[in-house]
Amino acid sequence: MRRNGIVALLVLGSLILQSTFISVLPIKIKPDLVFVMVVLFALLNGVRDGMVVGGLAGLLQDILRGRLIGMNLLALALTSCIVGWLENKIYKENIMVPVVVVFLATLLHGVLMMLLAWIAGLDNPWQTGLRIGSIEALYNIFLVPLIYGKFLISTNRGALRVE
Repeated sequence: MRRNGIVALLVLGSLILQSTFISVLPIKIKPDLVFVMVVLFALLNGVRDGMVVGGLAGLLQDILRGRLIGMNLLALALTSCIVGWLENKIYKENIMVPVVVVFLATLLHGVLMMLLAWIAGLDNPWQTGLRIGSIEALYNIFLVPLIYGKFLISTNRGALRVE
């Protein structure tokens, strides 16, 4: 129960940072701290936990943005599910592994968002979506070294450990 509260605080904290500090950066395309936290959590905790946290974080982002509620929920939950599937299949102690996973997961999430936007009838989401997704993927990989070590230690020995 304590672990769930800590995860909820991490997601809310990253959402607050995302919507305050990161949103004022003077660049058009910004890194997605919430996405990186969710992907790293799914990588270390598996499909079920990753999908739940991804779905809830996606719903919170959709509510905060106020447009097409459910799009980010579906895309982030599915991306977290796929990343969580890798939990026991890769060597997670090497820092390059989560960097590559976050990069590829960001591209996958971008494609899913474009597909859902197309299904929802938005005007031509494919035109700039791939460019934006690839730039955001590059930004996201720079966040991984700042976060991943703490996540790994906390999942193995700390407050995020499954008891």
